[in-house]
Amino acid sequence: MCRKLFFVGTVLLVMLLSACSKRVEIKLPYEGDKIVVNTLIQPDSVVYIRVTRSIPSNVLDDNGYKDIPGSTVTLSADGVSLTPLHVQQINGFSYFVSEQKAVRGKQYTVQVAAPGLTSVTATDTLPVAPDVKNAGAQRNSSRVQFTLKDGRGAGDYYRIRIYVADDMGGQGAYRLFRLDPAFNNNLVDFFTKSSYNSLVMSDERFDGKEVNFVLQTAEPIAALSQVTVEVSTLTRASYEYFSTITAQKEGGNVVIGNPVRVFTNVTNGYGIVGGINTRKMLFKVE
Repeated sequence: MCRKLFFVGTVLLVMLLSACSKRVEIKLPYEGDKIVVNTLIQPDSVVYIRVTRSIPSNVLDDNGYKDIPGSTVTLSADGVSLTPLHVQQINGFSYFVSEQKAVRGKQYTVQVAAPGLTSVTATDTLPVAPDVKNAGAQRNSSRVQFTLKDGRGAGDYYRIRIYVADDMGGQGAYRLFRLDPAFNNNLVDFFTKSSYNSLVMSDERFDGKEVNFVLQTAEPIAALSQVTVEVSTLTRASYEYFSTITAQKEGGNVVIGNPVRVFTNVTNGYGIVGGINTRKMLFKVE
């Protein structure tokens, strides 16, 4: 079995928007039109910022949220401006894109102004890369495993995803999975009956320890498949955002219960300006 481990610096926000495109009917009071900012800042990648305008859920159409004509976006690192930003079209959406790549150790701030709307601002940093290794799976098995070594000191956050392709030519599609209940006894808080396309967790149960994760895929993995195990470290803001997105999706079909409000760290607006640091482990199932 051959394995390859590398850092990822890509348009993670595009992947996020694709993964979260399912509409969920949540009855929450509409607080008026506001600026929505979304960016996941990855070390060693330029910064992609999506700016839209909020609208009531009952008038949201299949085209989604709209760009804001005349909006002004500024990006700074430790108070030093990284403008000018240029506008780039990706999969039919407009993004404000930096010329410089993001660097760990700096604090990034996004400010957006638009005619007729209250200006917004949001700030976050970048987390360290996850210490992961030994990813593998057996052919025609539903188990994928890897090892994560957590840093000492509570407050580390992670997201795990799996992709499977038929050959070594591409990343493949998301694979639904859950923690295997026959293993991972120290992670019982994260056991679920259903399978999902991501697992978001804190290190509260395994702070400072090396943990062997065993994931149970919803479908067996065929021989010669290419498997990608993606592990991301998150800042607290990114963790809160992904956690509430997951909770909203899980509660979308629940008739009784309180609606979930998605976390935002955008002052006077909505969305997320969050740090994320991703490593991918690729291997071929023999």
